[in-house]
Amino acid sequence: FTTLSSAPSDVVGAEFVVYHKNQMFFSKGETITFTAPYTDSDFSAANGAGVINVGGAITGLIVFRESLIIFTEKSISQLTGNTLQDFLLQPITRNVGCVASDTIEEIGGDVIFLGPEGLRLLSATDRVGDFNLGVVSKTIQDEMTSLISSSSSFSSCVIKQKSQYRIFGYNSSVTPSSAKGVIGTQTVG
Repeated sequence: FTTLSSAPSDVVGAEFVVYHKNQMFFSKGETITFTAPYTDSDFSAANGAGVINVGGAITGLIVFRESLIIFTEKSISQLTGNTLQDFLLQPITRNVGCVASDTIEEIGGDVIFLGPEGLRLLSATDRVGDFNLGVVSKTIQDEMTSLISSSSSFSSCVIKQKSQYRIFGYNSSVTPSSAKGVIGTQTVG
C-alpha cells in the first residue's frame, strides 16, 4: 500500500487504476496518467511518466493481451507499447462503448462488457491488434434491453469453473421476489 501524498490532480480521485507494463495507470475523466516504470508514485515526465487524453470520459480499463483497453461510452481504444517513448493509442472502434464499468470482465480469452444495446465481446482475431465486436445477447435482446432500461447501476462477475458471466442490474423499486438477472455461458461449438 502506497500513499500518494504528492500525486497530480489527475490522479487524486481516479475512477480506475490498473497495473500494466510495470507502471500504474490512473484514469479520471478523459485523462490517463501513468507513473514512471517500476514505480507507483513517480509522476515525473523526465523519468518516463506521462498523461494521455483519450477524447471521451473513460468508463473502464482492462489489461488484455499486452494492451491496455480503454473504454468510453462511445469508443474503445488500445494502448500498445512498453514505455512513454513507444506508447501508441489506437482506436478499436469509435461507434461502440461501454455503459457500465463494473461489467467489463475477461472470460475464455475474450473481454465481455455491457454496451448500450446489450452484452458485447471484444474478441481478438488471429491478426495481432485486430478485434471483432459482436453482440452476444441477441437471442435474449428483449431481456437485455429491459434490464438496461430498468437498472440504475450494474455489476458482474465471472465463474471460471463454469465459464459463466453473470450480470446484475440494480433498481431500488424492484422487490426481492421480482428480481431478475442474466447468466451467460460460453459454449464450445
